[in-house]
Amino acid sequence: MNFEQLSMLAPEFTMLVGGCLALLVGATSASQRAQLVSPLAFITIVAALLMTLSLGTPESAQVIPGLWLSSLTFYVRCVALVVGAIIVLVNWHQPTASERGEYMALILFSLLGVLLTASSNDLIVLFFSIELVSIPTYVLIGLSREDSRASESAVKYFFLGALSAAILAYGMSFLYGAAGTTLLQTSGDGASIAAWASHGVMSGTAIVGLLLILAGLAFKVAAVPLHVYVGDVYEGAASPITGLLGFVPKLAGFVALIQIFSACQWDVPDAAYWAIWAMAAATMTVGNVVALLQTNVKRMLAYSSVAHTGYMLVALLVGPMAGHGPMHNGVAALLFYIAVYGAMNLGLFAVLSAFARRGKPIETLDDLAGLATVSPLIGLATAVCSFSLMGLPPTAGFVGKLYVFSSAFSLGAEHAFQKPLIILAVIGVVNSAIGAAYYLRIVASVYIRESDESPTPVAGHPVRWGIALCSIPLLVLFVWPVGLLDTARQASVPTNAPVHSVKVVEASGITSAPNTTPPVLLNEMPFAAASRD
Repeated sequence: MNFEQLSMLAPEFTMLVGGCLALLVGATSASQRAQLVSPLAFITIVAALLMTLSLGTPESAQVIPGLWLSSLTFYVRCVALVVGAIIVLVNWHQPTASERGEYMALILFSLLGVLLTASSNDLIVLFFSIELVSIPTYVLIGLSREDSRASESAVKYFFLGALSAAILAYGMSFLYGAAGTTLLQTSGDGASIAAWASHGVMSGTAIVGLLLILAGLAFKVAAVPLHVYVGDVYEGAASPITGLLGFVPKLAGFVALIQIFSACQWDVPDAAYWAIWAMAAATMTVGNVVALLQTNVKRMLAYSSVAHTGYMLVALLVGPMAGHGPMHNGVAALLFYIAVYGAMNLGLFAVLSAFARRGKPIETLDDLAGLATVSPLIGLATAVCSFSLMGLPPTAGFVGKLYVFSSAFSLGAEHAFQKPLIILAVIGVVNSAIGAAYYLRIVASVYIRESDESPTPVAGHPVRWGIALCSIPLLVLFVWPVGLLDTARQASVPTNAPVHSVKVVEASGITSAPNTTPPVLLNEMPFAAASRD
């Protein structure tokens, strides 16, 4: 590895160094911690973002041992760092002075895990990157507030997270056993699917591995049936950290799924396809129905995040370049939607953290009563984020859902799963209508319901800036979504495929077979569902 290769990882090194510095500053006196740590974390993320923009989208795939820097890497870096900067603003004064160093360092390390997930080209690197995202969140939940519920939530999240990590590692071991290599992408026919497949059909070992990986990542994205933790964990954690939980692990989980399916050349076996289809339908329905029953806003948004995972799974099933027309790319729709979701979800949790009632943080619909009277601008931001989650114009949430569901409707008759995907999209549209009911309850509480005691502002200017940076782009992206969408489209089609020597397991042992065939672009790969009879 030379200096040029290391320079391509400048954003990741910046996040690592910034996290370590935050820990060191946290060891100083309490007054210095309070004054320096939060600005240091914010500056670190901004510096990493500027480095990302200066490096730009790689003209060709940059191969580093265990990593593959592509257009997907650039997109995820930008989205994770922009939303990460807002997360730091929202959490600016949340931790106590004695814990602020560790608190901000853990946020930086979790974001670093997302960046590495988008660059991973090895199953082992991918596993450790995902765990780097998850492990800091276990601690952050406990640090976020001095409440027994926070400790209980941290323990629940840790044990369920450990279970999902074990399932994920077990699934990856099956893929390694089927392929004889941990590499995800190689050149041409050397992509891992060539080693997993036997006579043009994916082996049973590889299918079991894919299903286990899907189960392990279902926990990260909060998909049914591994969504059971969200209600208690979201309620127990402080609102600023809940905003992080709703976006960062979800982004890492979906990026990991894209990485795995890209390694398969999107040749998803029927068993995995129908498992995702059933998971998407159940996730949308369960999330919205359970959210309807809630009066606690944090639990309501927790199950809302489950429902939005279901919408994103629809786009994942469509895959890249699978249909016809301007909205045919499911992966691009997924990448666009998850960026928009990060802003609108974090915006609502930032609002909850900015006010209190009777000295306690806002959590219920009753607590929100009269908010628009106290702060009309924040009341408006709450309405914008709620309407965006609902998918109502003029917000970016409407555009995101339009892209997701249109990608399913764009499939031609030659696609083997055209009808199931159209049915799934219809289920998604119906669920969006159901979800409108509880989002409107939030807006009604802010504007219509009256209360004897209005909410009291408790947050400083950084949180208010965070709310503004979440809500304003939702209106801008409705008017001009092209910039983000074009970048998402580019990220869905890797610019080139790296070249490696692939070790293939044979019956007589392990032999090394160099692969020198020309690289294959993702949009030239046959999407399996369209090629099946």
